[in-house]
Amino acid sequence: VRAALRSARELGCATILAVGGGSAIDVAKAVYACLAGGLDAEDLQEPSGQAWLAAAAHAADPLFIAVPTTSGTGSESSSAALIQGDDGRKRLIRSNRARPSLVALQPDLTLSLPPRPTAQGGFDAVLHALGAWINTDPSPVGKAMALQALRLCMRTLPDVLRAPDSLRARADMQMGAYMAGLAIGMSKVDAVHAMCTPLESRVHMAHAEVLGPIFSVVARHTAQTAAAPYAAAARALGIAATGNDHQDATALIEAVESLARLAGIPLRFADLTLSEQDAGLLASQAMLSASMPINPRVLAPAEIQSLYLQMAA
Repeated sequence: VRAALRSARELGCATILAVGGGSAIDVAKAVYACLAGGLDAEDLQEPSGQAWLAAAAHAADPLFIAVPTTSGTGSESSSAALIQGDDGRKRLIRSNRARPSLVALQPDLTLSLPPRPTAQGGFDAVLHALGAWINTDPSPVGKAMALQALRLCMRTLPDVLRAPDSLRARADMQMGAYMAGLAIGMSKVDAVHAMCTPLESRVHMAHAEVLGPIFSVVARHTAQTAAAPYAAAARALGIAATGNDHQDATALIEAVESLARLAGIPLRFADLTLSEQDAGLLASQAMLSASMPINPRVLAPAEIQSLYLQMAA
């Protein structure tokens, strides 16, 4: 962020054009906030930076255009940006003011995306959509957007993996990721992503490779007492319709796990070692996420600690 901000100031940028993947657009959001707010990178976590991020857009704010070249995080459409600090910890900044003003979806720019980031980005988009659908946030527009994004992403991810040169599949995948980004901007996600961010500061793995094992443990745990939203998605998508919430929820979770396998994303950590103290610290960090309280099954810190330990078993 510091390097990009320094370059932007040297060039005297009046417009921010971010062309790239989700991480690049996230960095551009932070740079945009600093340029428009007269801030330094360190200020974004301080009261002055937080006040700018929370304020409404101003007519004098520069134009911010995003052109995503991947189909995954949906950063081009969301209000959130995940920035990794010098200490390795990932920090979330959230601001409707720093969200791109204009977005150009150009699926042809994703045709050259290699198989691995294609698969990993698509799986992330699936879990964005699912998290926004199952959580307890009451936004009806966010829920409608999440369900449509989930339908599009789950249908299209196998297509784009089998036929990566298909512009139609690439276009559908990019639209699904974009809509999932809109959904999480309106409704946030669930405990899966809330627990992913702290763990990513400790492991050197791609985002989707951390999400896979967390999803498998946390979704099954959540569905034990809060199966209804998973079951509703399973029925809406034609995955299962037994009328039994737990059975239908399990069918949806298994369908997502099958997508992970198709995408080459493991559902277990191979060498994750955590002490009880490690897991407790991770749990305390996960509790800070705005998505944790709206998980359909409310999770206490000790419960989250136990789930982290299960993942490392």
